[in-house]
Amino acid sequence: MRSPRLRWWGSALLPALVAGCYTYAPLPTLEPVPETQVALVLSDAGRVGAGTSMGPGIARVEGALIGSTDSEYTLRIAGVTDIRGRESRWSGEQISLRRTWVGNAYERRFSKPRTYVLVGILAAGFGTFVVTRHLFGIGSVAASSGGGGGSGQQ
Repeated sequence: MRSPRLRWWGSALLPALVAGCYTYAPLPTLEPVPETQVALVLSDAGRVGAGTSMGPGIARVEGALIGSTDSEYTLRIAGVTDIRGRESRWSGEQISLRRTWVGNAYERRFSKPRTYVLVGILAAGFGTFVVTRHLFGIGSVAASSGGGGGSGQQ
């Protein structure tokens, strides 16, 4: 019974842990470098315009930038988020979005501080687990009195 529960928690927390090592910052340039991981937040006009090719109500598009011109971004889509916050994973389909459809453009960046905090939390959790389970001879074990019954007389 513990194994399925542990597996469920592991699969639920792993994406959050991996995502914790990254942050999104505004694109520093109008001509981003190809293969940059980006997140494009669509405007109202963008949700309507992209709706015909991506589905209705798309609020945010994430993926790898293939190229850009002064009028559009071309992406290999990794996932989308709709206006209700539901995420859908994509398998790298290529799509072009007009720049006028994009309200905000962000670049995904590796975050050293977040990674240090995450590693510290995981190390503390592992250390606590080892000490409380008396693994590797670490942690104190309460002395046993050999216990049991009474004096054996009746």
